Amino acid sequence: MKKSIILYILAGIFITASVVKIFMNRQKSHALQSTISSPVILAEGFIVRDTVINYELNTIGSMRAYESVDIESEISKRLVSVNFEEGTFVKKGTLLFKLDDADLKAMFERLIIQEELASQNEQRNKTLLEKGGLSQQVYDKVLNDLLILQADIKLINVDLDKTEIRAPFSGKIGLRYVSEGAFVTPDRILTTLQDIKKLRIDFSIPERYAYSIMSGMKITFTISGNSRLFSATIKAVQPNIDVDTRNIRIMAIADNTDELLFPGSSVKVFLNFQETEKSIFVPSQSLLPSLKGYNVYIVHNGKALMSNVSTSIRTKENVQLLEGVKIGDTLVMTNLLKIKPGSTVKIIKLN
Repeated sequence: MKKSIILYILAGIFITASVVKIFMNRQKSHALQSTISSPVILAEGFIVRDTVINYELNTIGSMRAYESVDIESEISKRLVSVNFEEGTFVKKGTLLFKLDDADLKAMFERLIIQEELASQNEQRNKTLLEKGGLSQQVYDKVLNDLLILQADIKLINVDLDKTEIRAPFSGKIGLRYVSEGAFVTPDRILTTLQDIKKLRIDFSIPERYAYSIMSGMKITFTISGNSRLFSATIKAVQPNIDVDTRNIRIMAIADNTDELLFPGSSVKVFLNFQETEKSIFVPSQSLLPSLKGYNVYIVHNGKALMSNVSTSIRTKENVQLLEGVKIGDTLVMTNLLKIKPGSTVKIIKLN
């Protein structure tokens, strides 16, 4: 009897031990399967924060003279003299070309004589009018003849002035396209004049930068064939956005007293901006391209959550996010291709 009881007890102990062993093996199996199916992915992270960032914008522009004009004649006349050396600096008012004025001077002298006679006649008739020996109507006609002659003299003086073609501003004269003795007309360019002591730089930037640009800002630029970095100051900003290109035009002024720069050259313009308000900038490497734009992985309670984001300004290393993340979120920066929504992620380094 006692032997049977002992056998029952031993059998119970064996069965209990077997059940416990089976249960523990199952637990280990489930844990192993869980580890295999959902491995912990190690990655570097970035904490989203308010940022004021400096960024650089590059664009292409072109240079032109500060002042530039094609020198032309206002009247049709024979050219009698050229009074400058090509490619030299001339001051404002310098006589450049002299046109034939012989006929105009002759007409001027004739009008002067007629004007003197008409003036004397007007004085005599005025005296007679005051004494009552002449009607007002006769005197008015004499006076009108005098005024017409004086007006003709002024017109001749204007035409005489047009026979002297002078520099409208100080600058460097270009090549001349006519020789002495040529008959020039108003539609013929005689030479060019440019003020190149200062140069204008024209360029355009996208409309989203319109509020970051203003008069007085400094820019830098380079030209082809010269490694030197030049500087300029923004002088004016076009007050409207071009509806076709959605760009805004800008004009800057560069000093060129050393004459190393040439009008017509293309330039590469560099603009340095600072965001006027704090915003969210994150490392570009944290973005994943998608059909709808870009996604990021946000780590929450150790799990990766995918979020679609809207981007804006880009720098060399960072990109501005307008929506999709909030301050304090932890973004995944590395091992992005190994991660899927719901993956277990352990951040080993925060940037």
